[in-house]
Amino acid sequence: MKIPQLVIASWLFLLAPVAVRAAEPGKPLDELTASAEKGDAQAQYQLGQACLRGRGVPKAPAKALAFFKKAADQGHAEATGAIGYFYANGLTVPKDLAGAAEWFRQGAEKGGAKAQLNYGQALLNARGVNPDEAEGMKWIDKAVAQGLPQACAAKGEFFFLGSHGLPKDYAKAREILEKAAADDLASAHNMLGLIHQEGLGVPADLAKAEACFRKAAEQGDAKGMSYLGQLLGPDGPDASKHVEALQWLLLAQRANDPEARNILHAILPTRPPEVVRKAEERAKEFKPRPVLETER
Repeated sequence: MKIPQLVIASWLFLLAPVAVRAAEPGKPLDELTASAEKGDAQAQYQLGQACLRGRGVPKAPAKALAFFKKAADQGHAEATGAIGYFYANGLTVPKDLAGAAEWFRQGAEKGGAKAQLNYGQALLNARGVNPDEAEGMKWIDKAVAQGLPQACAAKGEFFFLGSHGLPKDYAKAREILEKAAADDLASAHNMLGLIHQEGLGVPADLAKAEACFRKAAEQGDAKGMSYLGQLLGPDGPDASKHVEALQWLLLAQRANDPEARNILHAILPTRPPEVVRKAEERAKEFKPRPVLETER
């Protein structure tokens, strides 16, 4: 498999506030709502998360923003940074990259790990602010120090690619990516899969690569499904893997992975109809496994 030039997309602006369950473990939604109405900033933040993603409540971005603003007014770091997400994407408000970066900065300075990552990425990529790689990396390192999985994946990507002033170092990439993978982050599983598949700093190990890609694929991650399908080989020497390989590629294509689409365009006409039928049936039955979402 050819190693992609960019393994994961830049986190800036794609990193929505990490979704959480609609309520804290053991705390019903009505209790969480009551706490928010009494002015509990953390409860307001959690309800904002729930409304943004439609977790346990109807999806309502405008309502989510209102909850984040209430929490931010009380100094909640992540809620402050979360407001930047809305301006970065023009979600319920006019798109304003400079305004987004300012919200990220405020949240970062208050200690919000996700805000630190987004502000760091803004500085690295000159999104709404003047570029400053050293300052951007400083903020990302702060998020890494807090254990934010997405920050670990971003830093691992930098070492994987040798970008943003860091040398290409697969050993360091693997070390930090394993921290993100421990939190079941799909992008980290995918990069680790590439490292094991291609033998980058370690002996090539297709079994380990398959295990990594499978963890991402089972979440419904488009790139993980594509990588797994390619590794299994829809037209490879092991005929017992053809159906499953094709299943994952079909699912990846439906998730808009361009590589899977191109592969299927080339090979589908050559696949036995029975193999295609079975793969399509398995794809229809597929349900992504739940991912435990953590609040940091």
